[in-house]
This record gives sequence, structure tokens and C-alpha cells, in this order.
Amino acid sequence: MATTQQKRDYYEVLGVDRSAGQEQIKQAYRQLALQWHPDRNPAPEATDRFKEVAEAYAVLSDPAKRREYDTGGHAGVSERWSTEDLFRDFEFGDFFGGFADSSGIFANLFGGRSRQGPVTPHGADLQYDLGLSLDEAAKGGERVISITRSDRCKTCGGNGAKPGTQPVTCTDCQGTGQKQQVKTEKRIKRVTITSCPRCLGRGIFIDSPCSTCHGTGFEFLPHQIKVQIPPGIDHGMLLRLAGQGEAAPHGGTPGDLLVRVRIQPHPLLKRDGDDLHLSAAIGFAGAALGAKLNVPGLNGERLKVTIPPGTQSGTVLRLRGKGMPQLHGNAKGDLYVIVGVKTPTNLTARERELLKELAQLEASKKDAASYA
Repeated sequence: MATTQQKRDYYEVLGVDRSAGQEQIKQAYRQLALQWHPDRNPAPEATDRFKEVAEAYAVLSDPAKRREYDTGGHAGVSERWSTEDLFRDFEFGDFFGGFADSSGIFANLFGGRSRQGPVTPHGADLQYDLGLSLDEAAKGGERVISITRSDRCKTCGGNGAKPGTQPVTCTDCQGTGQKQQVKTEKRIKRVTITSCPRCLGRGIFIDSPCSTCHGTGFEFLPHQIKVQIPPGIDHGMLLRLAGQGEAAPHGGTPGDLLVRVRIQPHPLLKRDGDDLHLSAAIGFAGAALGAKLNVPGLNGERLKVTIPPGTQSGTVLRLRGKGMPQLHGNAKGDLYVIVGVKTPTNLTARERELLKELAQLEASKKDAASYA
């Protein structure tokens, strides 16, 4: 499958509006599938286009997957479903007349399961939201998180059968894990493949279930997992821990643990990529005469900022290398201090007298300039 960044919008692929109903989506898929089916279209790009159309229909024809796609786009779908998951229980229909069987086409194009043997699904991925402060995101390091996940049952070894017994081949699906129904309407043969209801797609049936896992082959156990946080990680980024997700039966590949980073807002510092922004207020005198300020940086660091004489409100001063660490790099961003000049309030008599004197001086300068 193409990467998330390379994929076209599924609605665009099928040529339908985002408000399209299921019948419109089905009709669009039927026409495009007939157009790009590899057995009908010899064009070099036909296979890729057919895969693209089929994947779009597999998502948009399923209400749950469509909702996930409308909310999170391609990333939202890929985080929850593998390619195999997208086409599981997928009613694609045989629109191709005497051409190759559709189920075979899908198995070949998408690496789907063969109907000749039992189903061995991939373990499900898990997601964990990890909250970090801005300082923790800058520093990085190791964090330990607690999750509860399914592991292979230690009592039965994961086969779901009571010790001393063995699972048997499911007689309903003959061990394939799938049930196929074929209907012909108006010369169109529609093929529907679903998981076997008796064995739930496993291809085997357990007469004497394990007392620990009750025949599932799994038991839920708590785990402490170490997560390495790279310095400079940003809000919303995903860390994938391979093999730390749900277990898979029959020695299948476990799923992954997806750790999504949630960075809490800093009370003073605002992040923009690797750079930070800070608002600092100074008095009128400091802006006019110049001043030195102590401003907060990351991890409690106090930074000195020199305010040049005559600084105007809104002036931005740059502190190089005082921003966030560059992710997977050695450089650092900058800290930008935005200066705001405070207008004095609650003046004393002396302050008022001095400001009046200053105002008179400014007025005399203006008059002198106008007559120069």
C-alpha cells in the first residue's frame, strides 16, 4: 500500500461527494472496478488503480471505517486497521463476468489470506496517550507506562483447549475460517465472504475450553513498558513500539503499541516547531533608556535579555539556540522574546510631574522641527 502521504482522498478516488449515500458509493465502485480490473484493462497502471478503487470502497462502504476516515483521514484508518482488516468481511461482488474470481484477485493484489488454510490474524494494535510537559518534551528520556493487554494464555499455550486436549478442525468451514455465499442477480454474480460464525474465523473449534482463558487462547495481564522519548518530540506525534500490542493466536505476529504524545501547554512559552515565543513586559523608562531582563527558558533556566534604548512595543528579540532541540538532530531552535511596553498607571505626584515635563520637552522638539 502507498504511504499515507501519497494516498488520494477516498472520495476523490471514487468520484463521489463526501455526502454520498451507500448506493452512490457502490455504483461508483462498480463502474471503476470494471474499468480498471487487471483482467480487462491491459494498461500498466490498471493494477494500481484497481487496488486504489477497491481500498477506497472497502473503507467508505463500511460505516465504522468511514466515520474513522472522515474524522482522522488516512492516518486514522491505518492506525486502527491493517490492509487485511480492511478487506475482512468485505462484500466486493463479482462484477467481472467470465474474468478471474474476485476473491483470488484480492488475495493476490493485497496479500490476503488464502482460503486453503486456517486464518491466523495479526494481533491488534493498541494506542496509549502519553502526557508530557514542554520541559519533558525538550529533555526526552525514558518513561515507564502501564497498560493491560492480552497475552498468550500460559495454561494452554495459546491454543484455547484444556490441557491434555487439542482443538479440532471446524466442520462448518473445513478449516478455512471463512464462509462464502454466492448470489446471482440479473446475470451478476455477487460473492460475499465472511468469517465463519462457528469458529469465529479461526478455522478450528474447541470442544473442551481452557479454564483460564475460556477457549480464547488469551489472558489479560498488566505490563510495565519502557518508552524512549526523543528530545524535541512534538504534540500529536506517534511512537510505535513493535510487538507490544495484542497477542495473536497460533504464533502469529503481535500487534504494536502506538504511543501518542500529548504536550501540555506551557504557562509562558509558546511553541512553533523548534522555536519558542515569550511575551515580556517592560516599563516606559526601560524601553526608552534600555534595560536588562531575566526571562524564563526551558527546564527552569533563567536567561538574560538586553533591551536596547528606544525599544518599541512589539519588538522581537532573538536568543539563538534557546528553543526546542531539533528532533533526531543536534541543533536547537531559538527563543523569540516579544517586548511589550507597559503604560504606567496609578502615578505618584512626582511621576506625574516628570511625565508632564517630558511631554513639554517632546512638544517643544516637535514645534522646533516644524519651523526648521
